[in-house]
Amino acid sequence: MNRNHIDRWLGGIAIAAFVLALAWAGHAGAWTPRHALAMPGAEGVPDAGVFNLLAFVVPGAALLVAALWQRWRTRDHSGMTIGIALWLLAIAGLAWLALGLFPMDGGDLAGEGSQHHAALWMLWLIAVSTAVVALMMGGAKGQRGRMGVLVALWCVAIIALPVLFGGWAQVMAALAWMAWPLTPTVRICIMTGSARP
Repeated sequence: MNRNHIDRWLGGIAIAAFVLALAWAGHAGAWTPRHALAMPGAEGVPDAGVFNLLAFVVPGAALLVAALWQRWRTRDHSGMTIGIALWLLAIAGLAWLALGLFPMDGGDLAGEGSQHHAALWMLWLIAVSTAVVALMMGGAKGQRGRMGVLVALWCVAIIALPVLFGGWAQVMAALAWMAWPLTPTVRICIMTGSARP
């Protein structure tokens, strides 16, 4: 395996584990698009631990390592904005991992466990949203237009889609984030941004 492509492998692992978790939950009848993404992993749901491992812990750990790997690779050259974007992506990975360790309480959506889960979800959402904007600002001028399109798509995913598509919006937002190591525009933005003093 080429060490320069470790982050791509990790992105692929994250997406594969997430899709496997959704397929398993859908087949078991534990999740439908009307439900929140975290419902199959809620306390009291059968096999919730397996879902949380595949949907949250594995993808979160993989993308945390991918962000830290990219940050380490560009540590001597990266501009401040790209460096901040990669740290934010690492925080997002850690928050996603923690979602699997602090599941919501299906019997008490206002309880402490559910509040921890909701706080981690918001941390993930804020970290990813800020990272996307930082990547756009820190990339080379030729990449800013493409990153601007990705920022606009991300905003649509997190603002408009939940009203229209319910649980699918969370799935699409999660997959969009998980694909960052595989997205050529993001990779070019990181590398061209890292070439700036």
